[in-house]
Amino acid sequence: MESAQYTQCETSEEFEMADTKYQWRPWEAGWWAKQLPGGRPALPLYLLFSVTSFLWIILLSMLLAKVMHLSREVEHLDEQLAGIQVNESMNSGRLADLHVALSTLDNEQQTLKTKAKTTSEELRNLQETQASLSTNLSQELAEAREDRENIRSEMFHGLETVSHGNGSFCKPCPSPWRYFQGSCYFFSKIKLTWSRARDDCVQKQAHLVIINNQYEQNFLTPTEKLGYWIGLRKVKEGVHKWIDDTKLGYTNWNPGEPNDSRGKENCVMMLHHGKWNDYTCELTSDNWICEKRQIC
Repeated sequence: MESAQYTQCETSEEFEMADTKYQWRPWEAGWWAKQLPGGRPALPLYLLFSVTSFLWIILLSMLLAKVMHLSREVEHLDEQLAGIQVNESMNSGRLADLHVALSTLDNEQQTLKTKAKTTSEELRNLQETQASLSTNLSQELAEAREDRENIRSEMFHGLETVSHGNGSFCKPCPSPWRYFQGSCYFFSKIKLTWSRARDDCVQKQAHLVIINNQYEQNFLTPTEKLGYWIGLRKVKEGVHKWIDDTKLGYTNWNPGEPNDSRGKENCVMMLHHGKWNDYTCELTSDNWICEKRQIC
């Protein structure tokens, strides 16, 4: 029994010594010349270990560089974010100021609109008042003009009565002009358009006749079957004025006139029975009557 145990222990120690003999110890001198169990040389494993370690070092260096680069980018982004936050704060302040300014402008605009509306209403009222005053003034002027002509007619009627006894102190009307109450009248024998008839009267130092009252109308009513242009024309729709720019006082329109047929009847003629009719100025020719004051 003891011999067997000894033999066994001896065998085990020998095995351990043999195993130790073939173990790989890199720290021992000449380890690369040794062989690993199985007859494999140790140098390739060393090279593999060295390359792997070198690769890991490079990889770690790259990762470290990448981490540092990312860290710098994060810091840069933080700076940009801080700048954006500052700008946003400033822009928020400016936006608030703009909102206040816009609100102020809106209030001012509303105020101006209210003032403009009030001013417009006042202007409209003034225009209506002015139009009313102008209409009243024109009517009063026309009435005053008619009264003046009536007085003038009565005056000349009295002068004519006196002149029959004492002789007239006024120059007689030149032939073929006709006299009536201080004025001389020319009755044309040919026909012209209204504008050419007006020009002919101007050349005669006169104007197309202005009819002021019924007395004058009775004198001018044609005895021949002729029509005559008179010094009346339309200045705008529904408004006629005499050639001296005075408004109508006395009128003697034919029934249904003026009707401004087709919107082209802007001048006025006296028909053969004395009534007035609006007619086209330049498309029609007719006789005409000129008037000028008698020289006294």
